[in-house]
Amino acid sequence: MVGVAHHVSFMRPYGLFDVAAVTLANSLTIFPYIDGISDKLDFIGINYYGQEVVSGPGLRLVETDEYSESGRGVYPDGLYRMLLQFHERYKHLNVPFIITENGVSDETDVIRRPYMLEHLLAIYATMIMGVPVLGYLFWTISDNWEWADGYGPKFGLVAVDRKNNLARIPRPSYHLFSRIVTTGKVTREDRDGAWDELQRAVREKKTRPFYRAVDKHGLMYAGGLDEPIQRPYIKRDWRFGHYEMEGLQDHLSRFSRFIIRPFSLKKKRKPQKENPNLVLQRLPN
Repeated sequence: MVGVAHHVSFMRPYGLFDVAAVTLANSLTIFPYIDGISDKLDFIGINYYGQEVVSGPGLRLVETDEYSESGRGVYPDGLYRMLLQFHERYKHLNVPFIITENGVSDETDVIRRPYMLEHLLAIYATMIMGVPVLGYLFWTISDNWEWADGYGPKFGLVAVDRKNNLARIPRPSYHLFSRIVTTGKVTREDRDGAWDELQRAVREKKTRPFYRAVDKHGLMYAGGLDEPIQRPYIKRDWRFGHYEMEGLQDHLSRFSRFIIRPFSLKKKRKPQKENPNLVLQRLPN
């Protein structure tokens, strides 16, 4: 089989004046390359890690969002939305998709487990809607060298102890992923247990490593951090189907929402009803 692993992220503008930049970036990066070779592919690979909030010349750290250690916003709905977009554009080719990279840098392993489960559920939701997803590769099996970040961010299901002859130590997420692969299922117990542990860390105000420096304008940049800063776990429901966008955050947009809000007819969002047992398995043709 011949395919390509195409890196995508879900980009959104921070403010009104960032909309044009996001629109231009998406038009140049999401589809043009695949368009040029799509008729030669047996599958289309998608590398997805999270969302990026564009603000002026860089990427904004949104204090109310959860991030990986390497500064990628955790947003499972973004993978769902990207898969639907790709399927709509290339469904005439009748080629399947493979998630060739999806993962999160998280030395504590507290975010990794719900991250994995919620992204699998996002993929499964697209399959129910008819998107042909052939496979899923979690990034990655063990901690690795991360370009400008070196050995800082920890992506591995297995930790590597570089001070102890490179000893391999499976993290809890390793055993969770092994069970999912073996059974083909994500259960309610899996999902609730992983999320409850993260919320416990939030309540206890625990912190975790973060390998991005942040300037006075709130923009993140890589490099120069031999030691990570500490960032708290964020109290936000980013599970698949639960994340709510806050809208544009420039002063004009926020002022407009403040003026319009009393006249808004928007209904309060109702809690979602979910199946007691969520099963991931190959769907019938």
